[in-house]
Amino acid sequence: MKRRKTLRYLIPAISLLAFGAMQPVWAGIEEGDNSVSASNASGDLSSSGGDKEMKEASKEMKEQKEVSKEEAFRPKEGLYAGLYGGAGYMDTNNYNSNFSSGLFGNGQMGGNWQWVGGVKVGYQWKGWELGDNLAGKGWYLMPAAEFDGFYIGNSQSGSGFTGAATGPTSIAASSTSTGMQLNMGIMTINGLLKLVTPWKLVPYIGMGVGGYYLSASNISQSVAGRGIVNGASTTDGGFVFTPIAGSEYYLTKELSVFVEFKFLYMNNPILSYGTALGNESMHFGQMLNYIGVLGAKYVFW
Repeated sequence: MKRRKTLRYLIPAISLLAFGAMQPVWAGIEEGDNSVSASNASGDLSSSGGDKEMKEASKEMKEQKEVSKEEAFRPKEGLYAGLYGGAGYMDTNNYNSNFSSGLFGNGQMGGNWQWVGGVKVGYQWKGWELGDNLAGKGWYLMPAAEFDGFYIGNSQSGSGFTGAATGPTSIAASSTSTGMQLNMGIMTINGLLKLVTPWKLVPYIGMGVGGYYLSASNISQSVAGRGIVNGASTTDGGFVFTPIAGSEYYLTKELSVFVEFKFLYMNNPILSYGTALGNESMHFGQMLNYIGVLGAKYVFW
């Protein structure tokens, strides 16, 4: 009886001790589980945040690339107009004179500076983007066609001789001096090819063909010191050809300033007027003009 009574009290005591001993172990397991769960949650959050940051960075890079491509400089396509002014040099030109009285003469004129002013109206197309290595970087070929009208004004003076054949091999000649004011209107149709660069600088080359109208006024001429004409005037017209080279800088996509050089070829002007020695027909050779101008241009639409 005594033994059974002892066991009755001993079993609950052992159970209580065993429960007390297991409590720290269970606490450690629970703490470990919570730590693992927290770690997993942190890892999930970190992974989620990393993916989000990568997506945002990729989106930002894409936007920057698109903006960069959009901002690559390209002049506006469309109708444009420009004004310009400058100076030129007319090369020395030979002439031959025939008089209705049978006299003849020759001499030289030109070799002087002149003023130039003009206007141009044209259209420039979008053009073509250059090669793979330059694509998207602002390099283009842009064609343009334009009407170009300009004025040239200068004062001419020259010297030569006027005479007559007195025999099969002899000529009686007298010194001749001639002066006049030349006012010329030039009209050409030009074709241009422009190289667009990323720096808003656009060099170009081209050529133009058209015609000229020449007005000679205040013509004065003397032979052997005796005046044969004073204050005469006459006109003429003909064909012109002009190679062109220039460069423009765009302040905006619509507005640019430009410098341009022209070599102007004028085909054989002829001046005819009356003199005291008979009606004179003065035949010039090919008039060559070297012209440089500065101007501004605006693209409308």
